[in-house]
Amino acid sequence: MKIIFVCLISIYTLFAYTIPSIAFLAYNGEEWIVCVLENGKITEIQLDEEPHSFDYNFKNDQIVYVGADSKLRFYVHGDERELQLPYKHSGFTQPSFLCEDNLVYAVELINKNSRSTKIVQIDLKDDSLQTVVKQNSSQFEPVECDERSILFTNLVCNQGCAKLIQEIWIKNLVTGLSEQVTLLNAFSTNPSIHYGSHMMFFNSNRYDNYNIWAKKIDDDARAFQVTFSEAIDTDPVAINDNSFLFIRNNGSKQTIMYGDLQGQLYEIKLLKEYNKIRQLKVQRCD
Repeated sequence: MKIIFVCLISIYTLFAYTIPSIAFLAYNGEEWIVCVLENGKITEIQLDEEPHSFDYNFKNDQIVYVGADSKLRFYVHGDERELQLPYKHSGFTQPSFLCEDNLVYAVELINKNSRSTKIVQIDLKDDSLQTVVKQNSSQFEPVECDERSILFTNLVCNQGCAKLIQEIWIKNLVTGLSEQVTLLNAFSTNPSIHYGSHMMFFNSNRYDNYNIWAKKIDDDARAFQVTFSEAIDTDPVAINDNSFLFIRNNGSKQTIMYGDLQGQLYEIKLLKEYNKIRQLKVQRCD
C-alpha cells in the first residue's frame, strides 16, 4: 500500500460560515487525488489506485471509489480493500454512500456495458448485492433522498437520436413505484439533495450550455434554471433546500462556487489552486 500523503492547506472565503465539509477529486499534476475540506483545512489523500469515481463518508472518514483497475474499493483511515463483487460479468461505477452505516449504492454495468445497467445496494459488511432499480434503458447516478426514496438518472435515448436525452427519476422504495421528475428533453445529470429535504439541484444542457437547475421533488412545479453562466456549471451538491455548491469550468480551470435561490454566487477561494476539479461532494447526512 502506498504511504498516505496528507497536506493541510488553509481556505479563505468571505462567507466561510455558509460552507459545509467538502470533498472532491483534484489533479495534482501527476494523478487524481481525493481532497477533503473540513474546518478550514484541506487534506489530500493519495489512494492505492487513482480514483475514477468516488464518494466520501464525512461521518466515518471513509472513501468508496472505482480505481484505475476498474474495481470498487473501500478506504478507511489508511486501510484499503477491494470489494468482492462479480467483476467477471459486471462493471461498477458511481458509488454513493447511504446515510445508514455500511451501505452503498452503485451502478452495475451489466456485461460491462453502459447500455444496460441497474442500481444496486452493497452491504460493506459482507459485499452482498441487492438490486434497487432496474428499468428499460440505463440508470445512473443514484443518490439517497431519505430512508424511503432514491433519485437516479435514466438515459431515455442513446441510439438513433440527434442527441443524448437523460431525465431524472425518483423511486419509492416502499411501494416500488418510480416516477419521472424532470421533463426537459435534454441531458440532465448530477442530481443532488440534502437528506430529508425537498429541493433537488442538478445540471442540464436544456439551453445548450450546462447550467445549474433546481426542482422540488414533492410537487408538480417545473424545474427552473438557477445559474446563467457562459461558462460550464456542473456537479451541484445541495447544502439545504436553498443553497448549493457547484463546479464552474471557464475553459482554463475549474473552481468551486457557492450559489443559492436568491441569486447569490461567489467563488470558494482556496490558498492552493487546483486547475482540474471534479465530482464535488458535501456532508449531506447531518
